[in-house]
Amino acid sequence: MSQRTEREDRLSFDADAALDRVQDLYHLPVLALLLAYMLWIRVQSWERFFVNDRVLFNGNDAWYHFRTTTYTVRNWPFTMPFDPWTYFPYGTASGQFGTFYDQLVATAAIVVGVFYPGPQTEATAVTLLFAPAVIGALTAIPGYYLGKHFGGRLGGVVAVIVLALTPGAFLWRSLVGFSDHHAAEALFQALAVLGVVVAVAVAERDKPIYEQFVQRDFDALRGTLLYATLAGVAVATYVWVWPPGILIVAILGAFFLVHLLATFLRGRSPEHVAIAGIVTLVVAALLVSIRVSTLEFTATDFSLLQPALLLALAAGLAVMIVLARRLEARDASPLLYPGIILGAIAVVVGLMAVATPELFDYFVGQFLRVFGLDVSAEARTVGEAQPVPRDQWAEFLFRSYGLAYFAAATGAAVVVGRYLLDDDPRGEGLLVIVWIVLMTLATFTQVRFDYYLAVPVATLTAVLVGEVVRFVGLDDVSRAKNVDAAQAMVVASVVLILVVPFTAGPVLAGPVFQATQTGTYTGPGEVAQWEGSLQWLANNTPEEGRYDNPDGEAMKYYGTYDRVENFDYEERYPGSYGVLSWWDYGHYITVEGERIPNANPFQQGATYAADFLLAPNETYANELATKGEQNTRYVMIDWKLADTSSNKYFAPAVFDTQGVGLSDLYTYVYGPNGRPVVTLHQERHYESMRVRLFTFHGSAASPRLPDGRVPVVDWEPRTLSNGRTVMSTPDNASNVVRFFDSMAEAKQFVREDGTAQIGGLDGVPTKRIPALEHYRLVHASESAHRGTPWVKTFERVPGANVTGDGPPNATVTARVQMQMPNGETFTYAQQAQTDAQGNFEMTLPYSTTGYDQWGPEQGRTNVSVRATGPYEFVAFTQEGKGNTSVATWNATADVSEAKVIGERDGPVRVTLEKSSVETPEGAGTGNATTGANATAGTTDGANATSGTNVTGANATNATGEANATPAASLPAPTVSVTSALAPAETHIPLAGAA
Repeated sequence: MSQRTEREDRLSFDADAALDRVQDLYHLPVLALLLAYMLWIRVQSWERFFVNDRVLFNGNDAWYHFRTTTYTVRNWPFTMPFDPWTYFPYGTASGQFGTFYDQLVATAAIVVGVFYPGPQTEATAVTLLFAPAVIGALTAIPGYYLGKHFGGRLGGVVAVIVLALTPGAFLWRSLVGFSDHHAAEALFQALAVLGVVVAVAVAERDKPIYEQFVQRDFDALRGTLLYATLAGVAVATYVWVWPPGILIVAILGAFFLVHLLATFLRGRSPEHVAIAGIVTLVVAALLVSIRVSTLEFTATDFSLLQPALLLALAAGLAVMIVLARRLEARDASPLLYPGIILGAIAVVVGLMAVATPELFDYFVGQFLRVFGLDVSAEARTVGEAQPVPRDQWAEFLFRSYGLAYFAAATGAAVVVGRYLLDDDPRGEGLLVIVWIVLMTLATFTQVRFDYYLAVPVATLTAVLVGEVVRFVGLDDVSRAKNVDAAQAMVVASVVLILVVPFTAGPVLAGPVFQATQTGTYTGPGEVAQWEGSLQWLANNTPEEGRYDNPDGEAMKYYGTYDRVENFDYEERYPGSYGVLSWWDYGHYITVEGERIPNANPFQQGATYAADFLLAPNETYANELATKGEQNTRYVMIDWKLADTSSNKYFAPAVFDTQGVGLSDLYTYVYGPNGRPVVTLHQERHYESMRVRLFTFHGSAASPRLPDGRVPVVDWEPRTLSNGRTVMSTPDNASNVVRFFDSMAEAKQFVREDGTAQIGGLDGVPTKRIPALEHYRLVHASESAHRGTPWVKTFERVPGANVTGDGPPNATVTARVQMQMPNGETFTYAQQAQTDAQGNFEMTLPYSTTGYDQWGPEQGRTNVSVRATGPYEFVAFTQEGKGNTSVATWNATADVSEAKVIGERDGPVRVTLEKSSVETPEGAGTGNATTGANATAGTTDGANATSGTNVTGANATNATGEANATPAASLPAPTVSVTSALAPAETHIPLAGAA
C-alpha cells in the first residue's frame, strides 16, 4: 500500500513539474508557430512570381533593388556609387538604394548561390524575391521583446499575435515579391526603438553621472555604456537601411525633450537618461558618417544631414545636463528649466529662419511632408504617398488593426497615467507613446508609413494585456496549478476580442484570417504586362552607346562609374540615348529593358516626361526630345496614360510646366442620378502626344465614324444643390449623343444648340488631328487591355522625304496599312496640299521595305510593326460643268527603311495620275451638295486613316435635313479606337461640303 502511495506521489510530483515547465516555456513553441505562420502567409503565392522561367517582382522600386543588389553581389561588399543607367541624360546616385538592405540581401544571395543550381543572377533574384517575407517574419522578434518589456511574457506573445494577424501595410509590404526596403525599415526601426528603450531603462536603474566618467568608474558605467552603444548601433543600422530614416531624430528628440523636462520638474536629475542618449546619438552619428557620400544636406542620400542631426541632438542633451546642474547649484526655481530650454529652441529656430532661410524651409518642408497630415499634388501621384482622408481615420485604423489599435490607445492611456502620477516615472514608456503618436501622424500623412505603425500598436496592446494580467492577479501566480478558471477566462477573453476582428468570416473548415487571404492575392502586377515589350526593347534596339554608332563602345550595364554631377554621355558614349515613358516605368526600362529611361520612380525627369506626353504639337515634342544633351529615341506608352478611366491618366498634368489641367483634357456629362454617363474629351486631350501616339499611332484622325457619320455630344447645364454647375444630359437622355450624315449638319447643330460638341468620344477627336512625321510604332505588346495592346513602343526617326506632283491646289493623302506582331492592322495616313503647279512634299515615318537590312548590329531598330504593302497616294478634284464630276488621282510608292532612318539621301518621288472620273448619282439636282459626306483626306477634318480603296467611292445623296440618330440605339456612349480608325467606306467631297 505504501509503495503505491509513493508511486502516486511521484506521478503527482512529475505532473506538477511538467505544468511548471509549461508555464516557464510555453511561449517558445507558441512563438515558433507564430513565426512559421507569419512566414507562410507571406510566401504562399511565391510561384506566381516565376513567369517564363524568370523572376518578376511586385512594384517599381523592387526592380531597382534587384539592380543594386546584383551589383553588390558582383562587387561585394561595395554598393553602386553612381548609376548612368537611369535619368538620361544626367545619371544619378542611387541614394536610398544600394544601402545596408541591399548589402544584407547580397550577402544572403552569395550564400544561396553556393547551393543554387542556376547562375548567380538567378540566385540573387530568388533571394531578393523572398527577402521581404523573411524580414517581415523576423520583425516579430523585436516585437516580442518590446511587448515583454512592457506587458510581461504574455504581453510579448500577444504583441506577436497582433503582428502575425495584422492585414494592413505591414503585411502586404512584406509579402513575397514586394522586394522594396519597406519591410527592412520596419524591422530596423523596431530594433532601434528597442535598443533605446533598454538603454533608457538601464540608465534609470544605474543612474550614471558625469563624475563617474572623470573618475573612470567604468564598473558603474558598464551597463549604461554597453546598452547605449548597442542602441546607437541599432539607430545607425536603421539609417543605413533607409537614409530618410533620420526621421527617428524627431522621435528621439521629442522624447528626450519632454522626459528630461518632466524629470527635472519632479525634482530629479535628467542627467542619467541624457547620458544614455548622448552615447547612443554619438555612436549612431559616427557609424552613419562612414556612409556619407555627398556633402549636401539631403535626406534621400547618405549626406552630412544624418550625422549632423544626430550630433545636434546629442549636443542639445549635453546643454540640458549643464543647465540642470547650474540651476540645481543656484537653487533656482524648477520652472526656469523648461522656460530657458524652450526659449533657446525658439531662438535657434528663429535665427535659422533669418540666417539660413533655405535650410529652414527644407527642415520645415521635410517635417510637414512626413507629419503634416497633407502632401503636395506631386506626392499624391504616388500611391504610397496618399494621405488618409480625415473622415476615414477610424475606419482606416480598424481595417488595418481591428480592435488592436484601440486596445493600444487604452494601453497608451495607462502608460501616460502612470507617467503623470508616478514620482519617478519610466521614461521608456513615454518613448513608445511618442513613437506611436508620430507614426500615426506619419501614417495619416502618407499611407506608406502604416507598416511602421504595426510594431508600436502591438507594443501598447501588450501593455493593456499586461495590465489585465496584473488586474486578475496572474502576475503573482508562481505555479501553473494555482491558476483558476476565472483568471484564465478573463485573459482568454481579452485575447479573443483582439483576434476576432482579424478573421474574414467563417468557412466550412473554420474562420479564415484576413492576413491569410491577403497573402493569396499577391502577384507581380503590371510588370507582367510590360514584360514582352521590355524584352523586345532589350533584344531589338541598339545597345546604349551604339545607336547610329555600331562601332562605338557599348556602356557596361554593371560597370562602376564615378559619382559626378552630370554624366557626359555625348562625350563618353556618343551613341547613347533615352527611352521616354512615365516615371512609374523607369526602373522596368533600366532593369528589364537594359536601356536608360529619361524619368524614373525617384521622380527624376517627371516634369520632362509630363511635358513631352502632354506636348500639344510635334514641334514642341521634338524640341524636348533633342533639347540640350537630350537624345530621346524611343517612347513607351501604356493604355493607362491615354485612357481617362485609368487612375494614372491624371498624373502628367500634375507635373507638366504648360499649365494643363484636367479640365483642359476631359470632363463628364452627368445623368439624372448625378453620375457620369459620358466622358467628354476636350481638344487638348487629342492634341497631346500621348494620345496621338497610343490611340492614333501618329496617323491623322477626324471626328468621323467608320460609316462616315459625325457624332455630336449634346448636354444642358444643370445647377446642383451645392451650387455647382455641371454638364447634364438633356431631358431626353437618349439624345446625349447624336449622329449626323455630314460635317456641315453637325456644325450647324452645334452652332444653333449652344451646348454641344462635335466628337470628344473615345478615339473620336473634336476636329481633324494632323499626322506625326517623326514618330512611328515599332512594337506592340501581346498583352492587351480590352483588345488593345497594353504597351506600345515608338521610335523617333528623321522620316523619309517624299516629293511629288499631282493636280494643283488639291489635298493629297498618303496611307499605308501597318501590321503589328499579333496580326492586328492599322492605317497610317498623312495629308499634304499641292501648290498651284501641283507640287507637294511630306515626311513619312513608316517604311514599307528594307527591314531586314537594319537592326541592332547596324545601330538601328529591328522593327516589328511592318507594312503590308506600299503607300497609296490619292487626291480628288472636281471637274465638268458646275464641278459635278469627281476625278480620282492615284499613285503608289515604296519607302525604304534606309530613307526613314536617314541612311539614304534623296527624296522618294511620286507622280499622281488621273485614274477615273465619276458623276455621283443626283449630282446637279441642287440637293446633292447640301448634306454630302466628305472623304478621308479632305480639309473638313474627315477621317484620314482609312486604308480602303477610294477608287469608285460613292457620294451620299442627302436631303439637307439634319439626320440624327439617338444614343439609345448604341450599346455604349463611346466608340472603339479600332473601329474609329478603320472606316469601311470613304465618302467623296462635293461642292458646297463644309
